[in-house]
Amino acid sequence: MKKLTGVKLALCLGIGICTGPSAYAVNWFDVQTISLPEWGNGKVIGFLQPVYTNIAANPASNGQTGKFNLVAPTFDKSSQLFMQRARLFVRGSINPDISYYVGTEMGENGYDYSFGRYAPRIIDANMVFSNMIPGVRFEVGNIRAPGPEGAMEGFMDFNFLDLFPTGITQLMQPTFYTVNPSTPYKIAAPGTKDGYSIPGAHVSGNNGFRYPGVQAENWFMGTRNIEVAYGVMLAEYGRLDDTGTLNGPIVAGRLQASYLLDDAGGRFFRNDLTGFVWAQQAHPSMNGVSNGMTRDGFGMTYRNGYMQRGGTNVKAEYFEGSGNIAAPAVFNQFPGSTPAQYDQTVYAGSSNKAHGYAMSAGMFMNAHTEFVMRYDYYDRLPNLAPTERVFKNISTAAVYHITPMTKIVMDYVYRSISIPNASAIAVAQRPLAESTTQSIGNQIDIWAVYAF
Repeated sequence: MKKLTGVKLALCLGIGICTGPSAYAVNWFDVQTISLPEWGNGKVIGFLQPVYTNIAANPASNGQTGKFNLVAPTFDKSSQLFMQRARLFVRGSINPDISYYVGTEMGENGYDYSFGRYAPRIIDANMVFSNMIPGVRFEVGNIRAPGPEGAMEGFMDFNFLDLFPTGITQLMQPTFYTVNPSTPYKIAAPGTKDGYSIPGAHVSGNNGFRYPGVQAENWFMGTRNIEVAYGVMLAEYGRLDDTGTLNGPIVAGRLQASYLLDDAGGRFFRNDLTGFVWAQQAHPSMNGVSNGMTRDGFGMTYRNGYMQRGGTNVKAEYFEGSGNIAAPAVFNQFPGSTPAQYDQTVYAGSSNKAHGYAMSAGMFMNAHTEFVMRYDYYDRLPNLAPTERVFKNISTAAVYHITPMTKIVMDYVYRSISIPNASAIAVAQRPLAESTTQSIGNQIDIWAVYAF
């Protein structure tokens, strides 16, 4: 029995699901860093996530289909069956005070798709040193940056959708680019306040919210039912395996407090109410000019009763940012961009802003069936009237939990994009802009997680 429990915990923590018969894990600093004694010097674990996505592919007035109606990261189809994530991990301890975590990603997603091609990549590679200094643990390597719950949570606990909220995707998970191209990046358009067009050939993938660096972290019980956890990271802004994207230091920190709802807390499985606050700051350069970039936010989570009838979960978080605000290209080949194909525009200056929030709630109808809803909102570049866009999604999902670590999900996303200041757009360009936002289609996903 003890052996089976150890195997269950190994699988659970290795993939970040961390769910048990009675509760959820919420202390991501602990879950994603410290190895269990049962793993010994090393244990191999992993998971697969097959996905089928179908998006209503409505064309804009120019006859082209917007990239938001095509399946990422290649944006060449509106419906697709693919293996979005296939991860293999090794986790263990060198001794009681040193844990390590090495993971590979081999799926079809924005992390493995870099500079126009897929390739298996290292996604986790870190070591954690405990008891070197009382009250502090040190994590060194490729680190999941302290940030919003949507970026911190292990895969896929409480992330019922295949898609992150729009604000998490666009604001918190940037697509990186070559820092020092042979030819400086062009200004996107007059009066765009440090807006630069990035050709597709210079665009790498995302970094899975992970940065190469070092982090000081720890967690402790303030009272019998209250746990406090923190993490402060100093790292390099960019992708670990695409050194040409590394773009100066980034500092990030998160502080959270959890109230345990019962005495079944422990390290891994529990019911609790958690509040958190976080902030990130960097100074990436564009064409040799350094620009201030900030990201910050706060939120709360409530988790009570996993795979139990009436079990509920609630999450709400707000996030905002300034500087390095990315606006992905609307079309694969935007009119007038020939022969250069521009993948995105980056508004580098610190006067450029964005903010958003996401709220979700779910309930178990019985031990296996869960229904979840989420609303997310993202306001991009409200400081630039012609460029401002507001994204809103209403998402619903039915989740069938076969085991705590294997589930099947069907979700439906009602999506919309609006232009708050359409009159600020040049008259000649306005019809295309309006027809483009109106062409966004709703989305259906059917996917599963299988751990092994």
